Amino acid sequence: MATVVQNAPNNAVTLTFSTSIDTLATGAYSVPSDTVNNVSGSATTSYLTVAVRLAFSAALTAGAGTPYITLYMLEARDGTNLPNPPGTAAAAPAPGARQVTMPLVASGAFSIVDFPEMEVGSYDVAFQFLNESGVDFSGTVTATAYFGSPEV
Repeated sequence: MATVVQNAPNNAVTLTFSTSIDTLATGAYSVPSDTVNNVSGSATTSYLTVAVRLAFSAALTAGAGTPYITLYMLEARDGTNLPNPPGTAAAAPAPGARQVTMPLVASGAFSIVDFPEMEVGSYDVAFQFLNESGVDFSGTVTATAYFGSPEV
């Protein structure tokens, strides 16, 4: 079992995807990212939280209505296999998958979407997006996970 370290410095990890999220269509799910191990060093440190930033190289304009982007955190508790669904597919995750939805301003520009911290265990995780922004992603899209521990 990994030791939890309070007040550890953030560990930023750029997420990689087997199929690029640079052109993720509106209304579509991304494939899950490659798994990220939440245990660092010699398997003795585990972070308590993770926050994710989605950054676009050029601002996009959200659609009308109630645009949003949802982030799913998928847990590979055995260190290898993601829950199925989605497995490795660009499909809806199983009901109950951890998620956070960020609303966007209707018809407003956005270039960074910051998802709030979620609790994370000491196992591998992957991330998946649902694009309901009303616009296809374009340009270069970078997703970064920031693992950390809240101050006590």
